[in-house]
Amino acid sequence: MRVLLIQPPLLNFATMVAPNLGLALIAAVLEKDGVEVKVIDAAAENFSIDDIVACAQKFRPDLAGAGGQTPISYLSLEIFKRLKGEVSPLITTIAGGPHFSFTAEESFQKCPHLDIVVRGEGEYTIRDLCRRLGSNLPINDVEGITYRAANGSPVKNPDRPQIEDLDSLPFPAWHLFPVKKYHWTNINMLGSFTSRGCKYHCPHCITWKIHKGIRRRRPEKIVEELSWVKKNFGVDTFFFHDDTAFTDRAHLEGFLDALEECGEKFYWYYEAREDDFISFRDLWPRMKKNGLFKIALGLDTPDEKVRNYYGRKAFKVTEIEHMLYHLKCRLGIQVSIYLLLGAPWATEASMKKTLDYAKHLYPRYASFVMTTFVTPFPGTEMFEQMYAQDLITTYDWRYYSFGMPVFKMNIPADRAFDIYKKMWMDVYARPATVLEIIKNLFSRNKFNRALAKNFLSMPAQMKKMATVKSVSLLNPCESAEKPLYVFDRTIREIKFENT
Repeated sequence: MRVLLIQPPLLNFATMVAPNLGLALIAAVLEKDGVEVKVIDAAAENFSIDDIVACAQKFRPDLAGAGGQTPISYLSLEIFKRLKGEVSPLITTIAGGPHFSFTAEESFQKCPHLDIVVRGEGEYTIRDLCRRLGSNLPINDVEGITYRAANGSPVKNPDRPQIEDLDSLPFPAWHLFPVKKYHWTNINMLGSFTSRGCKYHCPHCITWKIHKGIRRRRPEKIVEELSWVKKNFGVDTFFFHDDTAFTDRAHLEGFLDALEECGEKFYWYYEAREDDFISFRDLWPRMKKNGLFKIALGLDTPDEKVRNYYGRKAFKVTEIEHMLYHLKCRLGIQVSIYLLLGAPWATEASMKKTLDYAKHLYPRYASFVMTTFVTPFPGTEMFEQMYAQDLITTYDWRYYSFGMPVFKMNIPADRAFDIYKKMWMDVYARPATVLEIIKNLFSRNKFNRALAKNFLSMPAQMKKMATVKSVSLLNPCESAEKPLYVFDRTIREIKFENT
């Protein structure tokens, strides 16, 4: 059986062109089962849909799978349409990933060329589908799928149990990917993972809805994979894809032990919550020594009421500043800070408070600050709340890209977007940024030099953003029909304050 796995084109590239780790793991499982697999990473290869179709015409797959985040999910559906029409109507098309896991029925309605949706973890589900389809057997008892029945209606099979032993998964099939095209700034990089799931239940996050609880890989297995990648592909820099890696102290210490025992040098970074990361302060020097070059922290907002809605405790500003200064200036670890604008009841004052905080953090305490609009992705608790209260202003998924408000707030959308634009100008269009770039350009640290070179491209991006006068110019499809969703639990109401 021939399987084509597709990463659709992305909206844009910033500092990182990252491989799709999920596809790499699925490909590895399928190859181990004797399936012939081809991967097209349209994002890394800068391929159009025409290019994807041309590759498929040469490969002639029996099955084609694609996924993608919410804002590019429509591209997967367009690809399926083109494959069925221009390659073969007999190709079985499969969509997967978090977005399709929660929008299966809607996706079948939108795209008559979609055959199957894989819900949740896809490695063994797709393997089982290949076994059944390759032997012309029915798929009505394959767990973890929703499929189109003969009469056209969607049929939802029971969920598949989670993969409890993550160490049983083979290493990613990077030999099928354009490895040299993946990078952080200009440094070749690949991805890995330490765990699946999350111990937190943030209303705007999908991870805990996809993965129940948290499962961790053995530290020795993680390091074994890093060593294998370095030996076979020449890559020594890694990003851990977990939303919150190393939330357990013993797990982190075990990873550091395994790195030291291995004796090889790797460079790595990951995303964390500040409350987790600050509890490991005594391990920071050891983490730096063993290759941690960057930490990405989601502080969300300094506004206590908004943080409470996000399920986050208030933090002490001085404690956070001390942590950031120590990491960036004493240990030489890059610090990226992520902040959120536009909670449901956000006021202009609360949004400006977040803006002022971003200006305060960069560049003294942070190497980079990114502020985006909180986005209610399908499947999240926030989406369920806003859907139930009719607060969402567009169901055109193309605009769920963090760059604009897609729900009603206490302030007009255009005003919120003006504040967002102002953040970029106020934070980065100032002399302090120039001084930081010059300092990093002459740094001994290769990662700081790479970051400085990336900053040199920012003026063009900021100029482009400044030309956008209204979110209505970005979001012309507010008339997109409201899909029908039925939720299996009581939805708590969002209550608004007056501005």
